[in-house]
Amino acid sequence: MSIDVRRRLPAGILDAGFASLATFAVGLAAVTRFGDVDRGVYAVFFAAFVAGALLSTELIFTPAEVKTVSFAAVERLELVPQSLRLGIGPSVLGTLAVAGAIAATQSYASAEVLIPLSITAAVSVVLSPMQDHIRRMFHIAGMNWRAALVSVVQFVVAVTGVGLGLLIEVPIAWIPFGALALANAVSLSLSLYVVRNAINGRPPSILRFVDLAASGRWFVLSAIAPAIASFAVVAIIGWVVSPEDLGYAESARVVAQPILVLAAGLAAVLAPRSMQAAMEADQPSARRTSRLYLTSMAGGGLVYGLMVGFDIVVNPMAHIVPSAYVLPGLVALTVAGNVVASAPFLQNNELAGAHQERTLARISWISSVAWLVGGLTAWLTGAYARAIGLMAAGATRYGAQARALASVYQSGPTPTAGSTDGPPEST
Repeated sequence: MSIDVRRRLPAGILDAGFASLATFAVGLAAVTRFGDVDRGVYAVFFAAFVAGALLSTELIFTPAEVKTVSFAAVERLELVPQSLRLGIGPSVLGTLAVAGAIAATQSYASAEVLIPLSITAAVSVVLSPMQDHIRRMFHIAGMNWRAALVSVVQFVVAVTGVGLGLLIEVPIAWIPFGALALANAVSLSLSLYVVRNAINGRPPSILRFVDLAASGRWFVLSAIAPAIASFAVVAIIGWVVSPEDLGYAESARVVAQPILVLAAGLAAVLAPRSMQAAMEADQPSARRTSRLYLTSMAGGGLVYGLMVGFDIVVNPMAHIVPSAYVLPGLVALTVAGNVVASAPFLQNNELAGAHQERTLARISWISSVAWLVGGLTAWLTGAYARAIGLMAAGATRYGAQARALASVYQSGPTPTAGSTDGPPEST
């Protein structure tokens, strides 16, 4: 591992850790304060929140991030004001996912829960992708510790929001996404202040909606497939098994979330190296980066799984979130599912760097079918179907993307502009 990577990894893990801890805190409030049925309702709205945030992220923000890698590090933040303006419309449009959550839960959710969750989740859908985008841009620009600072602020505000909400007895349905929206608003304001003070030159390029969306539509197709599959599996468990079992699965998801914290932290620092390696067809560099990532994920998953996977006396999470352990082994299986599902993360960045957007989309839909098939086992496996589907999707995606990347490195360097899965065009 290079000295530069060793220096940046702690900031990346700290950034992803505190950002995820903010989500963890609000999720913890939800799964410990909601009743069994309302916990299942929250699970559906959380899936809708994730799906809604994908539109602006993948249509505008991800293509903008890929484009900035081709510029000098000191120029990369100059593009942030443009990308944020272009992402506002898709961010608002993403709130339509909340309507899907309302439709999926109205048969068993009360208005006292539906209305607050709908309003606060919609606000979070708009704000969260913007804040996430700026933090990723800090990493891409080599300003890793500034990204970490933003995440620390987000975490502090989220925890404070949850604490104050519980202290003054705000109805619980307003608290999870309400605290998250407040945390995103404050940390977004801070990140914008940092950006304004960091940029002082002309942007190296003009970002246009049409250009970003040309490649972004493939990222949307790639990301929306697992989001749809995840939402469908959650809805299936709620309908076919019971909202209570869906609540148990949601509690297990919250407990297993630190695995995704580790994955996001590693990816935040390693993703630019993976993209650059794919652009230059530098397979040895890509393999070294991938090996570091996968080894860290496997080790982290094993340690964390042993710590929280089972309902034993020394497991603190069994006392904090007892609903996660009602079904034996559900947390352990969910932890394993997160490890497998996160394995393809750096492959995604490599294929994006090689402008293989169509390939990413195609593989995403194939793996999402595997996710849905795993979810359909709910008739037999109940709440375990969520983790089973996640593992099936992760394994399918990793294998398919490994084959696609083998072709990328055989084809030679990829041009930094343009797109497509074809050979580089002459200029």
